[in-house]
Amino acid sequence: MFSETRRTAVGDPLIVGVLAAAISLAGAARPSFWYDEAATISASYSRSLAQLWHMLSTVDAVHGLYYLLMHGWFQLFEPTEFWSRAPSGLAVGAAAAGVVVLGRQLSSRTVAVAAGAMCAILPRSTWAGIEARPYALSMAAAVWLTVLLVVAARRESRWLWGCYALALAMSMLLDIYLSLVLLAHVVFIFAFRRSRTVVVPFAVASVLTVGVLAPFAIQVVGQAPQIKWIAPIGYRTFEDVVVQQYFERSPPFAIASLILILTAIALWLRASGKPDAGDRQLLTLAVAWLVIPTALIVAWSAGAAHPIYTPRYLSFTAPAMALILGVCVGAVAARPWVAAAVVGLFTVAAAPNYLHAQRNPYAKYGMDYSQVADLITAQAAPGDCLLVNDTVTFMPAPMRPLLAARPDAYRKLNDLTLWQRATDRNEVFDTNLIPEVIAAPLSHCGVVWIITQADESMPAHERGVALPPGPVYGVTPSFAVPHDLGFRLVERWQFNLVQVLKAQR
Repeated sequence: MFSETRRTAVGDPLIVGVLAAAISLAGAARPSFWYDEAATISASYSRSLAQLWHMLSTVDAVHGLYYLLMHGWFQLFEPTEFWSRAPSGLAVGAAAAGVVVLGRQLSSRTVAVAAGAMCAILPRSTWAGIEARPYALSMAAAVWLTVLLVVAARRESRWLWGCYALALAMSMLLDIYLSLVLLAHVVFIFAFRRSRTVVVPFAVASVLTVGVLAPFAIQVVGQAPQIKWIAPIGYRTFEDVVVQQYFERSPPFAIASLILILTAIALWLRASGKPDAGDRQLLTLAVAWLVIPTALIVAWSAGAAHPIYTPRYLSFTAPAMALILGVCVGAVAARPWVAAAVVGLFTVAAAPNYLHAQRNPYAKYGMDYSQVADLITAQAAPGDCLLVNDTVTFMPAPMRPLLAARPDAYRKLNDLTLWQRATDRNEVFDTNLIPEVIAAPLSHCGVVWIITQADESMPAHERGVALPPGPVYGVTPSFAVPHDLGFRLVERWQFNLVQVLKAQR
């Protein structure tokens, strides 16, 4: 029979982890794929391993391990919206479970469970849980790497330090930014575990791992120009760090967090002036984990030619925020039921963002890739032609990545505007031809499907013998070329950023 302590040590992380995964995966299929997720499908589903390797030598080496893992995942599951995001939802569950384990290593059960619950409902967590990108996996890796650090430092086992070195290497391959968690670990070791039997093996494991992976880091840094779209550090950076980085479009959750933290500080000052020893260790570790990577990335971005700060890239620090909130819950809650009530209030604060901002059909930067693919799947016939108009004004552009998100939907069509395949260029996405050069093959088509920018002045759906093109599409060559060949617009569907037109001769 398990003792009560043993049962809670296993049961608490398991329950919190399952609930966290369920919360993240609920509604995961509803939002459309978007530009970044299309990159995941293109790299992991639409390529062989050899083609993926060649691509990583040119671009996106930073996501190489994630793409490899997703390539294996797609051998088992279809690249639908739900199944593409399922690994992320499961990773949030693993991260929340790890937060409980980590919290229990250093603090009370109340703090540990509250921190795990906060990780489960933190807006950045529920956002990452339905993003087919490596952010949720980086959260889980950061948490469990830190758990391993605490356990290795306590038990002083060479075998555990070897496991830590291996875990650190895998974490850095998953997300090079996770190398910055190592600096938080340095703070923890030198603040609370300064014995020679801990410092020496920790230093050896860390230095050897970083040295072995230095060539990989150099390659990733060399590919930094691929994220030249990131805005320079400016007045909005403060809002990004304070609100978006952890509370992702949820001011109520941010305000509630501030109130909780200030209340806990006031209680500590009124009592002894500081939290107890275990909570101090946990807070020191969490604050270093949160502050050091953020400060270094922001500072680098302020002085570098290519800024690298954007809130979602710091998702691996979200568990640190959950730990801080968990410690604060423990400070203000004298009884477990009070802690549960506080977490319940935070759940209410998170609900509007969770339901309306994160899980609406156009939740991901307004992208409507999935809705267009659903329409083509339902309406287009095999052998119909496809014309993709790349003259769009919304970002991220161009239009061609829309096809990469759901490639199977378009395989039945004759893609006239395809120019260079991504696999031939060792890039993420295909490139597009201008409409003027496709007149000859277009003249042999009976039906052409045109994907172009949406036009708010035109109806959401209409059908007719010869529909007007509208002011947005009508001035583009992608209208003029088929029009001059005798094509008439017979049906139109408007989505959020994109409209689809069916033309016949």
